[in-house]
Amino acid sequence: SGSTTTGQPWEYWNAERIEQVTQCPVAAVQANWPLIHAALARQGVTSKNNQTAAIATTSIETASTFAPVREAFWLTEEWRKANLRYYPGYGRGFIQLTWIDPNYINAGNFIGVDLKNNPDRAMEPEIAAKVFAWYWAVARPDIPHWADNKQWVEVRKAVQGGNAGLDRLIQICNTLLA
Repeated sequence: SGSTTTGQPWEYWNAERIEQVTQCPVAAVQANWPLIHAALARQGVTSKNNQTAAIATTSIETASTFAPVREAFWLTEEWRKANLRYYPGYGRGFIQLTWIDPNYINAGNFIGVDLKNNPDRAMEPEIAAKVFAWYWAVARPDIPHWADNKQWVEVRKAVQGGNAGLDRLIQICNTLLA
């Protein structure tokens, strides 16, 4: 499961096709999909279905920006501090990494960056891509298997904890794989 292919980010779809299906800005797809793809390739999980699920997940987790975002980015840091029980370990990146302990610590240790003391580094695209791949293939090694088997409900639950965004994930995956 999660078998690698040629290792090229545009093997199946170009940036314009990803933009069309996800409604994410083409410039962000062009800039960030190669980073995410390369990080996934380093973990050996670039099968077509894994790429599909990763593109859909990135689209949802970044609120259609296809760029690293802060959780509730439309609200203030004061709001996050007052309302998020895991502050300062609130969601950041291409996949919303949360909780300093264990996630920021473990992701940082794996990629060799101090995310515990510098959680905002998870907003840097190269680091955010490595965090995405760490979560996808290391923290939750079941995700590549579920993606390969088109178990989209399980993929979404493993990332989000529930079904928020599930309909969109299924729609993006089915459209990309059509």
